[in-house]
Amino acid sequence: MSAKKWLLPFLALASLAFAAPGSGRADQQQYVVTYVEFLPAFKEVGGELIERLAAFGRAQPGAISFSSNAEIERSNFYVLIELWKDAKSRQTFENKHGTQALLDQIRPLLEAPFDERPGTLVE
Repeated sequence: MSAKKWLLPFLALASLAFAAPGSGRADQQQYVVTYVEFLPAFKEVGGELIERLAAFGRAQPGAISFSSNAEIERSNFYVLIELWKDAKSRQTFENKHGTQALLDQIRPLLEAPFDERPGTLVE
């Protein structure tokens, strides 16, 4: 392939890469989506614990939103959606004794490990 044919698309991609916002500013809002799958026998108690975790999260400084939702078709699957004012607020929540205590109660009930997908809110 000639240099002219690949140079233009390469330059277009390079300009997009350098124009993207920086990924690590501590003052940017943080979101986390976590998928949770309980063993079928523990779906009720697991759902209660997940809701307690979400309620505890909503009460924390820096929490903008924290919700838990069960999947309609699979009642042992849940999704947690969190929005925090910054990464430090989320980290503080993760390190709290209350958070760790709830997670310690939840983990033995899981079919699979938490599937956590953090990110930075881009507006």
